[in-house]
Amino acid sequence: MSRTGEGPLPRLFVSAMIVDAVGSGMFMPFALLYFVRVQDLGVGTVGSALTVANLALIVASAPLGRLVQRYGSMRSLIAGNAVRAPLFVLYAVTLPAPVAVGALVLSAVLDKAVWVSLGATIARLARGPEARRAFSTVGWARNIGLCLGSLIGGVLASAQSATGLRVIVLINAASFAVTTVVLLRLRGQAGAAAPAAQDEPERGTADGGALRVLRLPGFALLSAAKTCFTVCATVVSMFTGLYLVDHAGLDGWAAGTVLAVNGGLVVLFQQSLVKRTADRPAPRMMLFGGALYAASGLGFALIAPLRDTAWPAAAVTLALVAMTVYTLGEIVIAPASDGYASDLAEPGTEATCMSVYQSSWSLASVVVPVAGSWLLVASASAFWISFAAVALLGTLLSALLARTRAPAPAPA
Repeated sequence: MSRTGEGPLPRLFVSAMIVDAVGSGMFMPFALLYFVRVQDLGVGTVGSALTVANLALIVASAPLGRLVQRYGSMRSLIAGNAVRAPLFVLYAVTLPAPVAVGALVLSAVLDKAVWVSLGATIARLARGPEARRAFSTVGWARNIGLCLGSLIGGVLASAQSATGLRVIVLINAASFAVTTVVLLRLRGQAGAAAPAAQDEPERGTADGGALRVLRLPGFALLSAAKTCFTVCATVVSMFTGLYLVDHAGLDGWAAGTVLAVNGGLVVLFQQSLVKRTADRPAPRMMLFGGALYAASGLGFALIAPLRDTAWPAAAVTLALVAMTVYTLGEIVIAPASDGYASDLAEPGTEATCMSVYQSSWSLASVVVPVAGSWLLVASASAFWISFAAVALLGTLLSALLARTRAPAPAPA
């Protein structure tokens, strides 16, 4: 892969991530609304389909990783985006319920395959501090796209008719098509320099399943800690808006501002922070980020009581502070943990390792909606205290990970 910018990732590759994220940022916040209004599916049907798909993806993590490894991570990344483009064009048409549910499940599988391919591609390009910087760059680029996409999607989704939602899915399809073209161009540039390396599947010395991957020194602890932090991230993205409006009594604009702080801070500070801390041990950075997560959970828990006893401005201020603390934890945890996962992967098992490691998101997608809804209805304070407890568990696991001697990262 040709390097046209600083670090292991070409600027064209980073641009493709931004384009991809713009489409996703437009669709993801309004996906449920789209399936209800356009495809005429019930909320329960959509939730059940996604739950079944995520459960299946947890079980199929290692086989999916091996498939990506054999086919080639860059090829898989291109193929995943190429298939998603016509799939979202199909979304614009009202489909029979079984076909719509099947398309929804296929989309979830493709999303997982693309994320695994992306992680494996980065792991093959860089190791050590460079890997952490690369994952940080991808996260930074995607947050730019997600912020832009959510603003545009909000305007289109505000229309009373389903036309705006159909336009959203078509733009999302176009973003996948553009990403595919850019990745093909990058692969062609790299192929011109080293055609044999690009045309051959990635055959490694180790091609084990999930159990073999989890036996790698430190990998089980890393995956467990990442699962705790992923649960926290899913809680914030799924329930913060509902909590701030329905339980804390804040206005919609205030809740929107609090949520916008997350993406804005990532875009502004993640790159510079990772550059300054890339040489520090990843488990210690995860430990520090987990402590920030726990502190933010306690801050969120105090917003509703404060709103009942003080000026609304104080509750809004506390919400902004809590989200800022959470986002700093996210900035610290995400690149460090992702880069460490690529460091622990043995050569030839990058895709399998990243697939097992990223199963934390599928697990969180299954557990958080049900457990989070039940806890929030029972007690908003208990909801955020449980959030802080999960963050502290991830912090403890990170501390144990810091005491584990991991092998030196293999050269990319």
